[in-house]
Amino acid sequence: MGVVEFSAPQDLAVAALTGDREALAAYLDALKQRATARRDHFGTHLGVEIVEIASDRVTMRLPWRSELRRGGGIFHGGAIMALADHVAGSVFNTDPRIPASGSTGLTTDFNISFLRSAEPGEALVATGWVLKRGKNMTFMQVDISAETSTLVVAIGRTTYLTVPRKSVLPKNIAP
Repeated sequence: MGVVEFSAPQDLAVAALTGDREALAAYLDALKQRATARRDHFGTHLGVEIVEIASDRVTMRLPWRSELRRGGGIFHGGAIMALADHVAGSVFNTDPRIPASGSTGLTTDFNISFLRSAEPGEALVATGWVLKRGKNMTFMQVDISAETSTLVVAIGRTTYLTVPRKSVLPKNIAP
């Protein structure tokens, strides 16, 4: 499968830049549809489900699966971190200026604090939002909670660097 599916809807992004609420809503809806339709993607492999995509805010769910556990039957920390990074990447892309300018984001810093585990078998819900969006750097936070108890399982912070999309694509693949 080609890299094209990873591109945000650039035409809708350009329209959303006009400040038209309907155009922005169409752009965010297209992001949600694109994320839902991906097949060969790490988030899909994990089983991540999109709950909500809004400007500078995203909520996703990670259902419990036995292959995502560690000893004791709880979620593996790597699965929790992958969920947080997946949410952050989606939050980053909620700004239509990113695809409209032919840019993408690269994680430059990521930290997570694990506060407690979810009960074995309990799904996770992660909500991420922008703390500060600058010209070249975006700072975000992602809170991950147990779905049923709503207890906070982990808190992550990440920084993304905005770069031209063509700088991260293999030379033989067009953006």
